[in-house]
Order: sequence, then structure tokens, then C-alpha cells
Amino acid sequence: MTGAREPGARVMFSHGKVRVDPAIAVPGGALAAHLSVISPGTELRRLAATRTGPDHPAGYMTVTRPAVAGGDCLLAPVPHGASVRRTDSRALRIPSGIGLELVALARFQLIAALGLARVIHTVNTARTGCVVGGGPVALGCVLEFHRLGVAEVQVVTRHPRPAVVDLPGVSVSPAATGETADVVIDCTGRADTALDLVASGGLLGLLGTPDPGTVLPADQLHRRGLSTVGMHELAGYHPPSYRALFTTVLAWAASHLDSDMVQSWCRRVPGHRADEVYAQLSGPHRPDEPLLLLDWTS
Repeated sequence: MTGAREPGARVMFSHGKVRVDPAIAVPGGALAAHLSVISPGTELRRLAATRTGPDHPAGYMTVTRPAVAGGDCLLAPVPHGASVRRTDSRALRIPSGIGLELVALARFQLIAALGLARVIHTVNTARTGCVVGGGPVALGCVLEFHRLGVAEVQVVTRHPRPAVVDLPGVSVSPAATGETADVVIDCTGRADTALDLVASGGLLGLLGTPDPGTVLPADQLHRRGLSTVGMHELAGYHPPSYRALFTTVLAWAASHLDSDMVQSWCRRVPGHRADEVYAQLSGPHRPDEPLLLLDWTS
């Protein structure tokens, strides 16, 4: 959803490296960036692709500063640090008074909400739900399960202390434990673990973006009577519905989640240090916090 048409992208991927560019003047009719949100899986894939391919601006979620003090902000799919046109039809409006960390969390929950909305009947009748992954997409998915009334959720992740341990009704295990869940959502892009967890007749949701060469064994899907659903957030994109669901998710998160807990899930880093964050993400010791925010106010 990003592209070169947004002026002022501050983080570029080039030849497999991260470059932070200087700020430029905000064009007329645009709003300056305040915070941008890193999506680790997507961005690390794009970074790796530039080793042999063209340069690419990093990022796709940016929250603007308000046009006037105390006014509303916009959340738009533009690169890190880029300005946002006030008329951008893709932008989501953020009411004043909403914490930006909560906005970032709700944006990831929206990804899950859009995917699960396509299979809402199955979710509503499921006895058990399972989420594979320990990053921000997985966290958003667990929250969306809770919003939809699935109180007990199993999470499979090797993360030593995933954020979901702070939530009620969540059990965490480091490995698959058999075909136990009616609905299993993969948030990693590697669906083999999730496939092992789906009960016969159950549903496998692909919320994380699979690698291009991923192949699911059709014989297993056939023999076990499994349904498999792609859950890209822009499949069947309908702007009014997209905006309405985000408003619903944001309101739910604001009324159900403790603000201190949300803060503990976030790491806020000055934008000029973005290269350090990507180095951590690429290394053996990734940040504990699932929500990584780049601050462009300084």
C-alpha cells in the first residue's frame, strides 16, 4: 500500500541495508508524520529483497500530527516518516484523546478483524481457537478472538515471553500439541505448524503473508476435511466497511484494555535510530515488545 508518491519517506531499504534520510518540508495540504509502526515480517522480507532487487521505502503505517492543537490525527498507509495528504482516501481518522500506542495496537487488530469477518460463522461456533505466532499480528488476532467472544485461546510461539501472556484466557506453548483447535490462524507466514494443530473439519486461516514458494499438502486438506482461508486485509477491500470496522475495533480496545498494559507492549524509538531497530529484528535477540514505533517529532 506504500509507494513513491508519498513525499518524505524517511527510511529506505537499499542493497539489503537500512538508510535513514533527512526530513523534507511538508507539502501544502499534507500533515507531518508523528509516529510510524514497524510491521516486522513484511518489512524484513522487503529489506531482504533489496539485496538483489530495487530500493524500497520502508513502512506502511504512519500516524500524523494533528492539523491544529488537540485536533484529530490520520493513520495512513504511507512509508515511515512520510507526510499524509489530508485528502488521502485510504486514511483512517483518529479522534483526539486516543493514545497513539492504542492506535498502533488497534491497527494490527484490524488486520485480524478483517480476516475473521470472512469466517465469522465458523468463529462464532468454534469451541477452541488457536493463534500461531508471537508478534504484533498474533497479538492483534488474540484480541480479536476475545472481541468476538472466544474466551479461551491457545497461542503457539517460541517467543520467551509473548505479550499475550498478559491476557486472560490465553495458554501459551512453544510447539504444536496435536490436532486440537477448531479454528487455527497462522500469523507467521509459515503455515506448517498451524496445519498440524487444526482439528478434523476445522479451519486454517492464513493471516501472516506466506512465502511465495509455500505449498500446502492438498491430500491432508482433503482427508481431514479442512477449510483454508486467505486473510489478506485488502482482499475484497471496501473503504467504508474498512473504516467502520477500524472504528469498532479501536473503541473496543479503548474500553477493554488497560492503558499501562498497552504501554508495556510498545517500544518507542526516535526515527533517526530506525537502523538500530531493524538490526535488532534481524538478530538473534529481537525486542521483547511486539509494537515498535518510530517517533518523528524530534
